[in-house]
This record gives sequence, C-alpha cells and structure tokens, in this order.
Amino acid sequence: MGRYSMISDEAIEKAKAGDPETLVELDAAGLLLGRGETALTYGERLECLRRNFAAMNEALEQQGRYEVEGVTVRTERRIPVELFAEAAAVTEPLYRFAIDWVPGFFINPRLSLLFGGCAFFFYPDFFVLFIIRRSFEHRRRWLIYGRRELLAHELCHVARIGLGSQRFEETMAYQTSVSGFRRVAGSMFQRPADSLAFLGSTMVLLAAQVLRTSLVPTLPIWPFWGLIALIMLLLLGRHTRLRREYAAALAHAAWLAPEDPAALLFRCTDEEVSALAALPSAAEAEAWLAARCEEELRWRIIRRRFYRDSHGYSGVPQASAPASARS
Repeated sequence: MGRYSMISDEAIEKAKAGDPETLVELDAAGLLLGRGETALTYGERLECLRRNFAAMNEALEQQGRYEVEGVTVRTERRIPVELFAEAAAVTEPLYRFAIDWVPGFFINPRLSLLFGGCAFFFYPDFFVLFIIRRSFEHRRRWLIYGRRELLAHELCHVARIGLGSQRFEETMAYQTSVSGFRRVAGSMFQRPADSLAFLGSTMVLLAAQVLRTSLVPTLPIWPFWGLIALIMLLLLGRHTRLRREYAAALAHAAWLAPEDPAALLFRCTDEEVSALAALPSAAEAEAWLAARCEEELRWRIIRRRFYRDSHGYSGVPQASAPASARS
C-alpha cells in the first residue's frame, strides 16, 4: 500500500478485535472512529477505504487517470507525501492527528477562477480524495489561500467524516487558520445555502437598482437592502450563539483533558459539543464521560488518549476489560 501502510491487514484485524493500542494509532493518523461505530464496523470501513484506494490506484496505473464526481485526476499531478507534513504541523499540535494517507492531486477544475482546493469524501462507502490548485505545486500561497492552511482545513473535515457534524464542523476546521479573523468569522457560512442566500440577496438588490435606473425610477431600494441586512443578522446571530457554545464546550473539555481540550472536542459530535457546553461542573463532566465510555468504543479511545483527572491520572489504566469485549 505504500503511503497507506497504516491501513494494513494486521491493523485492520487488530482494529476489528478492538485492540486499544491499534485504535489509538489509527486515531492519531486521522482515522477517527465514527458515531456509534463498533470495532467490527470500524474495521469494515477501513477495508472499504482500502478497496477504494486499490481501485483508484489500478485506474491510475492502467489509464494514467481516475475520475470522481466529474473531476479527472492524473498520475503525474499527484501531490507528494512530503506536502502533507505541512498540514500535520498544524493539525498535530492542535487536534493530535496527522494525515498522510489521503491521495491528493494538483488540478484546475472547470470554472476554477477562485478555486483553491477541496476534498471529496463519501460515507459510509468510505473514500477520500483531495485536490488543490496547480499553482500550489511550486508555491505556498495563491491569492488569499495558503497551501498549508488549505490542506489542514480540508483534512480536518476528512478526519471527522464519521461524526456526522454540521453545526460545529466549520468552526473546528477554521481553527487551523493563521488569521485570527478567519478563526472567528470563517464559519459564519456553514452550508452552501447560507452563501447562496447572501449572494442571492445581493443579486436581487443589483437587479432592483438596474430596474430603478432604467424603468421604475420610483422603486424603493430600502427593502432590498433590508433583505441583505436581515440575512446577515440571521447568520451573525446563529454564528454568535454557536461560537459561545463552542467556547463553553472547549472550557469544559479542559476539565477532562487539560492538556488537549481542543483535541477531545474535535472528536465530539454536534450533540456532544452542546452537552459539554451545558455541564455545570467538573464532577458532572466526569460522570458524563463515564456514561459515554459505557456507550461507545469511540469514547473509550478518546479517554485513553486524552483524559486526565485533577490529579493527573490518565485514562489508560481504566480499561478494565479489552475493548473488543465491550464493543
């Protein structure tokens, strides 16, 4: 498998058996357990990923190209694994994972005037592929984009693919930004619908201005400005609430993982982030963590990696029975 050696037969079999050390290593490689996954279903997902990679590699070797979602990537445009070290320099200290197993390619897709890069990922039929603009093949920056930040941002989405997150997904990914403004404001537009609503309202305003100038000079413009203001206020209000909730959850995560609260929070679903934010005390957080560990293998691995109590006691010795026996 080359660069995909982390996803070996041995690792998959150990993952299926619930081996804690293997699951910790896979977690650190950005192959996080998903919401509600057992050791068996997680191992099957890794097998699916490896099959998809094999199919892609076969197409690249035989035809020199591979097509996904209407985008064609070519062997000679493959991103060297060394570039993923740039992203790991951001994601490792922040979220405690480093990905180098995602196949990446340099490409300029159609209508790519402002395109920087993106990741294609599918779940539960697990497959991931990353593309960035050809300009980054020899340059670290292009317009407003930085290669390292772009890679780190998209790889955060890749790592969290199994969590089904929407509300806090962009908030977490934007924490990789070098810009304080983007870290705070970058997640205001969470979904394509948010951007379309804002751009649509500006286009309506432009059309109204043209109509007023050419045909209806008495047409009032203020309602159209009001529509833009209303959309922005709604987006800003939602963004402010989510930022406050995220900040509270991060502070409370420090009760459980004082050394890596962001890394613990990164492995939470939206509902778990909200639950953490609402906890009133460290004692309640301890009880909440214990309950999660009873319910999900994912949380037993999170505890093993990050948990420290007020006395510095880690979660490693708490595995009183093998994970495979509880999953």
